[in-house]
Amino acid sequence: MIRTRRHTFLFGTALAALSLGATFEAVAAGANDGGQAAGSAFGCSGVEDVAELQMIEGKDGMFFRILADLRLQHAFTEQTVDNLAAMAKALEKNGTTLIYVPLPTKSQVLPELVPARASLYGFDANIAAEIYDDVVRRLEAKGVAAVDIATPMRNDNRNQFGEYAFFQADFHWTAHGAGIAAKAIADQMKALPAYADVVPVGFKMQEVKPEPEFSSMRELLQKHCVAHLPTVTAHAYQAVREEASADAGSMDIFGGGDEANIALIGTSYSDKPISNFAGYLEHWSGIPVDNYSISGGNQFGSILSYITSREFQEQRPRFMIWENPIYNNLGQFGAAPWAEIVAASLGDCGTQVELAPVDDKSVAGDLSALKLDGDDVLLADIGSDVSRNVTFTFTGADGTVRTRSMERGDRLRATGRYFLSLGGIPADAFGKVSVSFDAPVGEQTALSVCKTKTGEQS
Repeated sequence: MIRTRRHTFLFGTALAALSLGATFEAVAAGANDGGQAAGSAFGCSGVEDVAELQMIEGKDGMFFRILADLRLQHAFTEQTVDNLAAMAKALEKNGTTLIYVPLPTKSQVLPELVPARASLYGFDANIAAEIYDDVVRRLEAKGVAAVDIATPMRNDNRNQFGEYAFFQADFHWTAHGAGIAAKAIADQMKALPAYADVVPVGFKMQEVKPEPEFSSMRELLQKHCVAHLPTVTAHAYQAVREEASADAGSMDIFGGGDEANIALIGTSYSDKPISNFAGYLEHWSGIPVDNYSISGGNQFGSILSYITSREFQEQRPRFMIWENPIYNNLGQFGAAPWAEIVAASLGDCGTQVELAPVDDKSVAGDLSALKLDGDDVLLADIGSDVSRNVTFTFTGADGTVRTRSMERGDRLRATGRYFLSLGGIPADAFGKVSVSFDAPVGEQTALSVCKTKTGEQS
């Protein structure tokens, strides 16, 4: 909940006038934090009113997004906690341990650089920190391995080169911030049962020349500033795998030929080469990382792209690290994405529906003999990775027709696999069903029923 300060003024008296004038003087003084001339170290003006992205200038050239970085209210409901717990339990049944990483905002890591003026937007550093801690506590209470990366990032938020954990004129973390976060995650991972028999692989970090980094936030800011803003660059590093020692043999685990691996699921924070979050995870955990993060995929883009893929079903990782900014609303699209995630995590889709071709892009089947309910999920698999759209058409015994459509946007991977929740569809609707894709069907096209409750058997 956002808390704002309330002031009481005695109007009609000289004292009231003086109090009101002093209040506005204090606000004006707050805009000059850090001794900035005319309220800005870069001659910036109007950045708090930019239509595309409202921002505020803090100390030492650090800019904060008003909506994302300064907000105190994050939509992390008990239903979201329960959904993550169900996902973790479903993954665990097939040997994968979920590690959820709520990524803190700039203000939660660098509160000392937030200007006093931010209080006008309701910002309070203590409340911001407590809200983050509360999310981690609630997840842990439901059995989800959640990692607090805000505290270590806050305690070590600047490196020997003077680089902060976040870029000054961009909202992403630097290699320093990513490295601190990765170490905290690895430390917690090593305490989990799934790590007990892992044979670590050595990864050393080598400095590399950073590639030029484009920042839409910096470009937008620069239009409102006279002086050049800090560039989005910093010391960058890559993880280099060390050769296996003679004592370690082939570095296998379980005495077999399978090496432990991490699937990294995340946003642009995990996808930035200059920050190399995946490389730092390898370095600190000693486990190779496959990075499935997607820039611009929002909260569900990368997880749906990976968890619905054939790749995931055929070779599940030992660990799945899911990074998500704390301001992302995991309840924004209702129950549909969670039904997909849990059903795909469990992978209990043994009931096959016999299909007949309708046309070159459609198949049909009969559901009437199956005992289906709202907890079930239908998996429509075209058989290849060419499809991005599917439509289910249900025809009930009374002739009523109901349709449900699903789409994978351009930012997502086209897996050709769609998990449709039957929640909200009346039981009498499960008669005939036709499934229409946006690509030709074939012999590998299939329709099956998946369970979402970990205690059920096919």
